[in-house]
Amino acid sequence: MRFKLNTGILLAVMLALPVASAAQTAAPKARPAPQQSTQTPRLLKAFVVDDRLSALRKEADMKSQITQRLRLGRPVYIVGSSSGEAGQPKFYRVAVTRRTRGWIHASALAIPGRSGEDQRLVKLAEGATDGLDRIALCSLLTEHFKTSPLVPQALLITGGEAERVAATLSQRAAKRLATVDPKASGARLRDYYLNDAALDRFSKLRVSFDFDEAAGEYVYDGYAYRAIIKRFPASEAAKTARAKLDLVEQKLARRH
Repeated sequence: MRFKLNTGILLAVMLALPVASAAQTAAPKARPAPQQSTQTPRLLKAFVVDDRLSALRKEADMKSQITQRLRLGRPVYIVGSSSGEAGQPKFYRVAVTRRTRGWIHASALAIPGRSGEDQRLVKLAEGATDGLDRIALCSLLTEHFKTSPLVPQALLITGGEAERVAATLSQRAAKRLATVDPKASGARLRDYYLNDAALDRFSKLRVSFDFDEAAGEYVYDGYAYRAIIKRFPASEAAKTARAKLDLVEQKLARRH
């Protein structure tokens, strides 16, 4: 059986096709759901440089409860700050660990790269009454403010303080080790001195001592002076370091 093609119907279908296509094109496309950002807020690393102000508090208030006190040199990450209004000093909100956060006085911290922080560190070091604190502050500057022009000065302070503290350490160790009998123990007296617990804190700051058995005293090994001569050979500090290192090496030469 043959069917006759109705040209009128065919024409109507052909005319309808573009209209349907245009309608589909004009239809608004569904917008994709907004994606949540996976980036974490930028954390600003800082270090405790004044443990007289390093109380970690629950709120940005001098009378707020203290949760702990952070030691000198402790690294933290700044995640916020207070405005310091209503008679309150400025506070930083810091992350001490993943679970520990709190507010700390802004002046307790120093931020590497911030203008003037290296000068503040040197002033704090010069004003410190404890030799270990003085060395710790200088160590912070030399390790985390490496481009500062004050690094040679900090190294000189470190060396000078290490030489000064050697005498105090020698006197204290002599009292603790007065009853040691090397013949009975099988170890030299020098071994006992170089294993004394009082040296542990200095060792963590890369300050090492040798022991002069003839004089019965510690001798600073001169690391800070060598660092100045190596890194800043043409500086005025290098001249001072060379002179001091000569004296150190004379002491080291007679240590056995």
